[in-house]
Amino acid sequence: MSPAVPPPSGPFPVGRTARDLTDPSRTDPYAADPSEPRSLVLWIWYPAGPASGPPADYLPAPWQPAADMLGIRVAGLASNSAADAAPADGTFPVLLLSPSGFPPLLLSGTAEELASHGFVVVGVNHTYETAVTVFPDGRVVPMNPAAIAGALGPQVGAHEAVFEQRAAVCRYKAEDLAFVADRLAALDPADMFAGRLDLGRLAAAGHSFGGAAALQWCRDDSRCTAAVNLDGALWTEVGRDGLARPVLQVLAPHPEFDLAPDDAVAAGMAPDPAWYRAEKAITLDGWTTVERTGRPARTVTIAGATHLSFMDIPFLPLAPDSPAAPMLANTAIEPRDMLTRTTGLLLEFLNG
Repeated sequence: MSPAVPPPSGPFPVGRTARDLTDPSRTDPYAADPSEPRSLVLWIWYPAGPASGPPADYLPAPWQPAADMLGIRVAGLASNSAADAAPADGTFPVLLLSPSGFPPLLLSGTAEELASHGFVVVGVNHTYETAVTVFPDGRVVPMNPAAIAGALGPQVGAHEAVFEQRAAVCRYKAEDLAFVADRLAALDPADMFAGRLDLGRLAAAGHSFGGAAALQWCRDDSRCTAAVNLDGALWTEVGRDGLARPVLQVLAPHPEFDLAPDDAVAAGMAPDPAWYRAEKAITLDGWTTVERTGRPARTVTIAGATHLSFMDIPFLPLAPDSPAAPMLANTAIEPRDMLTRTTGLLLEFLNG
């Protein structure tokens, strides 16, 4: 097998393991059964000991529909992580990682790089927002478009209602992060991570809706020491009020917001001019508010990047009819350069 993404540069080998958790205090609004408790799958990357074993598959076979959805060919691709390897000795800071619409496995390049430099990265697969969520007992849960507020389109209706749906998704994702933090603080003494997590350095990062969720959780929960937003519009209160935490925003350029409203509608970016103006205001004003209120805050725009540049997709082979291909057509930055710059910013910020 060949590696899907470049090998990480840090001194630690990387391990990867999966866990599932059930939160009996919350029901799942996206489940067909309204009484179903919220259950999550976690993918965890971590510094491993020297005898780590062979690399795991990049995307395990049962999760293949997540790749199929974007026309990504992952068969025969390996990760840079050893499955279920023993953790390295020591205690390590923890980063909760929230993706959007796809499993955290499609952010493996970022997660492996951070783990190789001494972080435990807990990727949260937010159930029902991915093509499939596969639990260790074999249960397969399909996507519910409501879990991503219909972001895959088409966009219809009053923008006020749609934007509130997006905010509700981000708030619920933030609740997932809070629940995972609860469980990390109450590990069984026999757990392989017991005594190895420095929860005094507990941060959150996320991409797209996950970026909004990371900042919202960090605003609401004093356990969060820092937050990172990777190109996420801020639909919740954090975009209006900001947060008094260390915060990093890493963004792609968004030239679509330079268009006149009528031109944006003609290009299919919004159903009507009011929608376009409101989405532009929420996005740009939210980033500005966070930049103003973060303690401290840093915002970096990476030239040549697009929204998918923050994922592994630019490294992966695509089918000819892949829906990701036109999304990547405007990407001008080389994938390795993008990964190096993004993870460099993350490491500098999280180690600061």
